[in-house]
Amino acid sequence: MRTAGMLAVLLCAAAAAHAARAADAVADALALARQLVTAHPRNADILSIGTSRGGASIDCLRISRDLAKASGQPALLMVGGLDGSRPGTVTIAVECAKRLLADPEKLDGVTLLIIPCANPDAFHASAVQAPELSLRNARPIDEDRDGRIDEDPPCDINGDGVITMMRRLAPPAETPPTHLPDPADPRLMRTPDPARDVRATCTLHVEGLDKDGDLQVAEDSVGGVDVDRNFPHMWKEFDRTAGEMPLSEPESLALARFVTERPSIYAALVLGRWDNLLRIPDHKPRESSGRFPAFVEEADRPLLEELARRWKVASGQKRSAECDPAGSFALWMYAHRGILSIATQAWGCPDAPPLPEGTPAPPSDAPKPQDEDGAEWLLWMDRSTQEGAFIPWKAFEHPTLGPVEIGGFTPRARSEPPSAELARLGGAAADFTAQLIAGCPKPRLTNIRTRTLAPGLTDIDAEIVNDGWLPTAPAMGRNSRRASPVVVSLSVPKAQVQSGQRVNIVDGLGGAGGRKSLHWIVQTSPGEPIHIDLRWRPQRTLRTTVVDGAVTVRDEVLP
Repeated sequence: MRTAGMLAVLLCAAAAAHAARAADAVADALALARQLVTAHPRNADILSIGTSRGGASIDCLRISRDLAKASGQPALLMVGGLDGSRPGTVTIAVECAKRLLADPEKLDGVTLLIIPCANPDAFHASAVQAPELSLRNARPIDEDRDGRIDEDPPCDINGDGVITMMRRLAPPAETPPTHLPDPADPRLMRTPDPARDVRATCTLHVEGLDKDGDLQVAEDSVGGVDVDRNFPHMWKEFDRTAGEMPLSEPESLALARFVTERPSIYAALVLGRWDNLLRIPDHKPRESSGRFPAFVEEADRPLLEELARRWKVASGQKRSAECDPAGSFALWMYAHRGILSIATQAWGCPDAPPLPEGTPAPPSDAPKPQDEDGAEWLLWMDRSTQEGAFIPWKAFEHPTLGPVEIGGFTPRARSEPPSAELARLGGAAADFTAQLIAGCPKPRLTNIRTRTLAPGLTDIDAEIVNDGWLPTAPAMGRNSRRASPVVVSLSVPKAQVQSGQRVNIVDGLGGAGGRKSLHWIVQTSPGEPIHIDLRWRPQRTLRTTVVDGAVTVRDEVLP
């Protein structure tokens, strides 16, 4: 039988081994991306979009049914690897590409742009690191503003191979206790409740030392800026990890440039920390000017709810963690670029397996832990034997804090799926992406009716219709005028347009048949063509031609 000490050692070794595998898994996924390009030269290539602060290339895997036509098609963007807490998103993104390349017909008419690892520096750090360190890039930051940089990072002081948390058991009066082990499950922490005489007994700290002698523990980490908080929308000026200014980091700037230089992008799927599917944001908070919603336009909620339903069916995901999206890439795409931006964590706490037959169920009146999310994770970890995911609290004599206990959830334990799940999630991402490709907006001119009112005077009625399931722009983009509009223009001079607008600008068309009526009366010379051009930046211009009151060409694709 294993003793408690032997079990703790085995658990710690498993946690360290899991963390060490993360960087290797990312490298393997990126190597697989290059192998896919070699195996599918007509359908895939790799573009370098920039270089990280640490000098690593940030690459984009471009795939299409016919690569020769890729640059002239609407594009769907997928981004993973924005922070090191989710290395699995890199594997999921590449696995998605692999599945779709195996069935290239699903890519018909759309180019898929996959940036599997947008923040490569986050995966090149030590495998043994504090949870918050894995989010960032390699830029040094003086977090405690003492004139020294990165001098007091978290560290593995008990030598168990992983950085977790410390609870100080007898804090002095100048640093009064703030937490206590939850009586419902002492592995979890809770805040006090004086009204019920629930008293705090300890303070919580990241595992580490006071290396710079300022009476603070592990307050100046190694690096860096959290790339997924460095984008302009809702950027937090006084958050040191958000960067000195929006887009101050090479990784975020490379992504922003990549997007702005490609008006063909009609939607984005971001695998990362934020989730706007299982946790659709509240539409009421406003951004600083008060003109627009901070997180989501109310009119976009039905679309997000349908996308959430489809993602749940594809992935089986039921839960996701809370996350402040301020300064995130996905939120910037939606709010500043007017592009439909779908964000998912790809994996959340699964349902715990049922108890073995004959095992007594816990009493129904058993107290509930305050940390409900943590309790759900522990229940799943306990019943599915996830070794190394939680380190039991163990006494330790800290050189400056005195008696402490070290333990808790290991880095990535609640953000990174088991390796056995990654292929399945890659398949789910491929299924969901195929639906986004099939639903690509397709605005075109239809129901064109012409009649000659008099010699050289033609009456034209037409409709713009969106044959795609997705809208040409989300409500946020339409209201802010930041999305690509649908523009219908006549080739004849303005003086010849007797009725109607020579240029019609439509902010957006709803999905699944959204339409807009147009009408003109145009004066022309005999044989003079009237070209009606429909332009929507993600797709090539479509031209319909009317000559002497008759439609001679429909939907001609212009270069």
